[in-house]
Amino acid sequence: MRKALVIAGLVIAGLSLAAAAGPLSGSWSVGLEFDAFQPVQLSSFESVLEVDYTTCGWTFGTTAVFGKHFFENLLFEAEGAVSGFMFRSILDFVAQTPVFRTWLNAVRFTFAGLNLYGIVMVDNVQTPTNLAIGRGLLLGGSGTVGDCSFEAQAQFNMNDSSYNFYIYGYDWMLDHFVFNRCGTWYKPSGYFDVQSPGCCLCWSGLDIYVEYPFACFDLVTMLSFSCTNGFDQVKFEIDDICLGLPWLSLAWIDIMFTTQAKVVNADFTLVVGQCFCFTPYLALEGAGTLIDGISLKALLVDYSWNGIVFKVGELFDEDGWRPYLTYPGYDVQYAWAWDGTLTSYDECKVPEGYDEFFGVEIDGDSCCGGSFDASLFSWFDTGDSTGIFDWKETRVDLEVGIGSNSTLITSMRLDNNGLHWVKLGYKFVW
Repeated sequence: MRKALVIAGLVIAGLSLAAAAGPLSGSWSVGLEFDAFQPVQLSSFESVLEVDYTTCGWTFGTTAVFGKHFFENLLFEAEGAVSGFMFRSILDFVAQTPVFRTWLNAVRFTFAGLNLYGIVMVDNVQTPTNLAIGRGLLLGGSGTVGDCSFEAQAQFNMNDSSYNFYIYGYDWMLDHFVFNRCGTWYKPSGYFDVQSPGCCLCWSGLDIYVEYPFACFDLVTMLSFSCTNGFDQVKFEIDDICLGLPWLSLAWIDIMFTTQAKVVNADFTLVVGQCFCFTPYLALEGAGTLIDGISLKALLVDYSWNGIVFKVGELFDEDGWRPYLTYPGYDVQYAWAWDGTLTSYDECKVPEGYDEFFGVEIDGDSCCGGSFDASLFSWFDTGDSTGIFDWKETRVDLEVGIGSNSTLITSMRLDNNGLHWVKLGYKFVW
């Protein structure tokens, strides 16, 4: 604990210098969690320092992540443009070991109406204690010809990430190379990665996407080749097909050809609007093109009154809510998140069995131009008799802004054993 507090003190001492520097910007946050079952026991600690320096159209940044017992991670970034070429570089180290983790260099430019990009990645494909460096290369581009659009990506000792680039885009993929979601760091995220150790930039795959419109639908053709199989597959996909029913649409239908098989998949989705403050989450029951029925999977009540938001939620199927029928390679399962929304990310979900909640959210103005946000959510597990009314726990969160740069953060968890933990935090932005 003393080490963590010393590190936090050093960071605070340097903030005044950072804030006084004109081209410097960034943030520093610290969070401490105390276990209520132990006398003044620090159970968790995290501090994140981000500093950016901007000059000549370029931004150079660094991010340092500190944990309870060690310096966890050190990340460097550079981003800027030269003569129409957009460059971005990300260098990541595991500071605890210490050891090199990954280095990514990306460039994007426009030539003859084509949006082209190249990504070179040097990565430790093993664990930090078992260093094995590999290199990989992605070359891709997109463009339009008349009403048709196309996108292609070639991989060299890289996994096949073309679909993610096609769906989310180049900027989103780089922004999510190293990021934090619901308190979990992804370093790197794995959306694209080097396949194997070694310095050979050997060709591993090629994917081509062509989208062209027809009178009543858009057709997407996906063609895939790999070093292992040669021709992998060709897929023809039609999305958002109107069936003439206001409550039902065909989410997509695709026909996939491989060298040895043909597979046809179709998936339907319900079209449900929000009625006043009630949001029902309905799902079709069945498999493939067979629809057996309709199930009410979840219900959310969300009502605002004078700056106060009341939320009540019920998840009727503890296995989660899936928006589509069973579809090969696509199984998205939704559950409640701590803020009373549905999420498909495991790290954001409440514990299994938490199927009911009641929540209150309040926001407003605080001191000196800041704002405050407060929330209280009580969670229940239907059929669990260990707590009164099947109650499992209540979480309280409070953020109070002091001016436009500083925020005080506190939260606590209460369950059947009383106060479980208390969190204290602070964030400063300059």
